[in-house]
Amino acid sequence: MTEVTEDARQERAGGGHEQATSVKICGVTGLETAREIVGAGPDCIGFVFAPSRRRVSPADARGWLARLEEEGAKLPLTVGVFARPRREEVDAVLTEVRLDAVQLIADHDPDLPAWLKRRHEVQVWLTVPIARAEPGGSRMAAAEAMLRRMRHCIDAILLDTHDPSQGGGSGRTFDWTVIPHYRSLAGELGLLLYAAGGLNPDNVGTLLAGGRIDGVDVSSGVETEGIKDIRKVSAFIERVRAYGTDTDEGNGGGAA
Repeated sequence: MTEVTEDARQERAGGGHEQATSVKICGVTGLETAREIVGAGPDCIGFVFAPSRRRVSPADARGWLARLEEEGAKLPLTVGVFARPRREEVDAVLTEVRLDAVQLIADHDPDLPAWLKRRHEVQVWLTVPIARAEPGGSRMAAAEAMLRRMRHCIDAILLDTHDPSQGGGSGRTFDWTVIPHYRSLAGELGLLLYAAGGLNPDNVGTLLAGGRIDGVDVSSGVETEGIKDIRKVSAFIERVRAYGTDTDEGNGGGAA
């Protein structure tokens, strides 16, 4: 990974010119869904390869992306979403489908991000599951130590609500008062900061009004009866674009 310059660190910490908040629409499960979502103009789309009702095969993801490229679509950044994968599991997926980024939890294998960086040309987004009793606790201290250790082999931090089975992807919000701590840490380490967990078109504005964040990630919050709803996808993207140049003032808030 290229060393982050001091100017870049300051910009990500809130200095320099401000950039629009990125939008990731996660849990793409079919060609038509992918076509509609890409047409709505998100910055990133996510394919889930972890155990989930939205899980897809690498062959399907590869086929959908190839078809969209054949149709002349301008693809956003593509993200493969894992939970706590084995190395060979991620390797098999990346061998079959070309992705821009991998999103995963690595507390089971702290050397996994560095291994991925050596083996594949991908961004690594490290998911940090946020539990209820988080502020000032041992989990936050452990997460900070891990992020400092991995700072040179990851590109982004993604905060998500802790789920006992998978670590994230629960569709519930976490306590947003922890965000300023991670925002400061991400700025210091030169990493991007994303937030997920229970976001939807109605509450994402409240999250963004609480302070600068580099990106937001949504899946179930833009679905109707478990299916991606392009009206909700478009509404979510529009809400985020409206806050594209938020300042870093205030803490915001959300309930887990």
